[in-house]
Amino acid sequence: MSKVKETRLPYLNNTSAIFITLTINLGILLITGWGQAFDFTFILVDAAISGVLTSVINVLLVRHYVNIAKKNRSLPTNIPISRFMMRLPKNTYLFAGLCALFFGLLTPLINGFVFNYYGFETLSFSQMLVLKLIYCYFLSAKILEVAIFRFVQPDLTGQMPNQATTAAPPKHSAPRVSSFQQLFNNWMTDFGLNMFRGLILGTTIVTSTDYVLIAPTLLRSVATTGPISGIIVTFMTVPAIAGEIIFSVGAGKITPLANSNSLIAWLPKNRWLLAFALCLPIIILTTAVYFAVLSFFGFQSLNFFQFFFIRTAYTTVLVKSALVPLIMFRYRQPNAV
Repeated sequence: MSKVKETRLPYLNNTSAIFITLTINLGILLITGWGQAFDFTFILVDAAISGVLTSVINVLLVRHYVNIAKKNRSLPTNIPISRFMMRLPKNTYLFAGLCALFFGLLTPLINGFVFNYYGFETLSFSQMLVLKLIYCYFLSAKILEVAIFRFVQPDLTGQMPNQATTAAPPKHSAPRVSSFQQLFNNWMTDFGLNMFRGLILGTTIVTSTDYVLIAPTLLRSVATTGPISGIIVTFMTVPAIAGEIIFSVGAGKITPLANSNSLIAWLPKNRWLLAFALCLPIIILTTAVYFAVLSFFGFQSLNFFQFFFIRTAYTTVLVKSALVPLIMFRYRQPNAV
């Protein structure tokens, strides 16, 4: 029985696409909203426009990148196949319109929830600029993933994966149960560790009637919250990421570099020692980010769940944008594995 190859979406200049959409969205805000204060209605309208505009731009860019990859014969053969995605429009403009409709409705719902949940009445121009930078980054990344997934399907590329790849294709594009389970486990681990931290520091109290009282996160307590969160983030993510990358390099799924980089090669090979080496920088960064976010948006205190969403967003960006590329670069050094 042949071994089923790992399937994955190709990287198609995603970074430049995100940069282009961010530049256009932020440019429009600079032109139309300079010096203004933004209320709830403006937030919803702006989010709808951003959802539509980002969808159209990203879909057109992905179509262009896929055409170039097809011409250069650089599309990988180990792509995931989805019957659901192949039922979506083949026409680029129809697919862009479908994405624009979906994300044009979804984005205002999410932004409206955030605006109300965190108790904003208005946002200053600088606050709106930062908020838009954050949500447009996540929005663009997700639309790119969906568009790439659609345009690399065999009904559009004419490139059928080999038999080993198609032995067990995904039946649809929705996340598998294991993906939801992993996300749920990550959230529960975060909840548990931070409640345990609260028990140690006295901010989580179990009453005599078995009620659990969780104190809010205060701006003035970030000097304590940041280092503890930094330690948790470091040892919950770095060893796990390093372990997966070490395995992939050893199995030949990731190609080592030909030349060593002295700025990276000094980092420990052992994944736990690597976590210790990165711990202090992550603690400093985490504390600085928490302080910057709370002070910039005027939060003197946040309840457990309000701070949880901020912490989750920060950890996601940190892991995907910094830790994974850094750790991968470390173990791609010659003789690192």
